This record gives sequence, structure tokens and C-alpha cells, in this order.
Amino acid sequence: MPNASLKRWKPGTDLPYVITLGDQALLAISLPAAWLKADRAGQPLLLPPAVRALDRLRALFANQRQITPGFVVSLREAVGLTQEQFARRLGVSKMTVSRWECGRMLPSPAAAAALRRLQKKAGQTGVIINGERRTAA
Repeated sequence: MPNASLKRWKPGTDLPYVITLGDQALLAISLPAAWLKADRAGQPLLLPPAVRALDRLRALFANQRQITPGFVVSLREAVGLTQEQFARRLGVSKMTVSRWECGRMLPSPAAAAALRRLQKKAGQTGVIINGERRTAA
């Protein structure tokens, strides 16, 4: 995040924010004021909704070499699916998705390829990232 933006930021206002997505790709977004608060020095502090939104954006658009548990959770939440729905879409069991998300198991090469395809499709079709946790209906 550029220092100029930090110096001009005032509590109660949105914050222009730039995240790196690897391979020199950048994504510029505006973090809503409700997702921020000032720390003791007056600098913006990201609240949990902002952190979740940034994680989801990275999961959708970053080209990670390794599929991590955080990537799986963020991708699943970004596309708005429960573990069961996500598992059905990928052709695995709900327990398998749970094990990926907890880090007890890594996706097979075929499952990793399916995750990458889902990531690419979600990134191309557009996904609303609102920073809030989605709950199963």
C-alpha cells in the first residue's frame, strides 16, 4: 500500500488499497470505512471483514503454486458454497474438503486441477466479495 494513501487516510473514510497477486500482477480496490479503524498511531487497521475480503480476492486471482488450506477455504467462501456443495462440485466427499481446509490432507493432482478450474471460472464470471462470512442456508 503506498505511503501517500496512508498519510491522507482519515478514520471514517474508504481506503484505496493495492494487493499483489504474484507475477507482478496488482489489484487496486477500495476498502470500505466500515472495515477499518485507526490504530494508536492513526494508521488504518484492517478489521476481520477486510482481511476476509482480501483473502478471497487472493484466492480468486492469485496464481499460487501450492494449494494451501487457506486457499481452499477462501475459494470456497468466495464462491459462496458450503463444504458439501463445494465437494459435490469437485467430485469429492465433504470430509475430503474438511481435511483440505484443516491441512490434514493435500488435494490430489486431479483435485488440484479442478480447484484451479473453479478458481479461473469464478474469476472470469465475477464474484461478489463483501468481506462477511457466509452462513449455510
